[in-house]
Amino acid sequence: MYTLQLVDTHVHWDRLPEKEWEGIVDRARRAGVVKAVAVGTDAASCTTLLRAKKRFPDFLDISLGYHPEQAVRWDEVETVLRQIREHRDLLAGVGEVGLPWYSLSEEKRSDPSDPDHKGALERLMRTAVELDLPVLLHAVHDRAEEMFRILQAHGVRKAVFHWLKAPEKTVDKIAGAGYLISVTPEVCYRSRDRELAKRVPVSQILLETDAPWRYRGPFRNRSAEPAWVRRTAEALSQIKRVSFLQVSEQTTANAARLFGWPK
Repeated sequence: MYTLQLVDTHVHWDRLPEKEWEGIVDRARRAGVVKAVAVGTDAASCTTLLRAKKRFPDFLDISLGYHPEQAVRWDEVETVLRQIREHRDLLAGVGEVGLPWYSLSEEKRSDPSDPDHKGALERLMRTAVELDLPVLLHAVHDRAEEMFRILQAHGVRKAVFHWLKAPEKTVDKIAGAGYLISVTPEVCYRSRDRELAKRVPVSQILLETDAPWRYRGPFRNRSAEPAWVRRTAEALSQIKRVSFLQVSEQTTANAARLFGWPK
């Protein structure tokens, strides 16, 4: 088992200032974070992640994808698909991919997903299944149930719902099917996320920061970085009433299971 070795399973590394990369890695390691998984959002970000992977091969794992909270540009999607195939041996997964919600009007949020977004997602998921890569998902609120159905229809076995916000019934379906759910520093202060953490077994929880996202509460006015998963793990240990060591071991083992890392 792992001992005090934490993993940040979702970070937008390309949005962190390159001049600060060395310091970010150093602070993460001093906090007990042994690895971070960086997600791609378009062709340019994927290119940056491929370069960063060469610079921090032991600390940084990468996942290439096309973020759904943007218009579908098919030439970009095709480029990302090509990057995934060309660099398969360097990848931990396919993502960030999913279905839009935040970028939609309130009226559109209850409508079925538009054909372009759904089509792009399905292309990316078929590629992930073909290449035996897990999928890192953006699917919140009304989109989580739809995403669950799409995963089942395409036979996707390995997936994580990043920073999930969804009705309890949908959360139970996701967990019941064996998919993983990641929690952020919001479990340190937000009741919604703390209730989610209570509901999901530790055996299906991952830790993430979504860095450089700017949180509220005790993190106000600062940009997140991978070292913060230690605070998230400490909060999770209080919520689940298990030791910090147990949270560290289990969440890291969960990440190893999802990404196929050696134990």
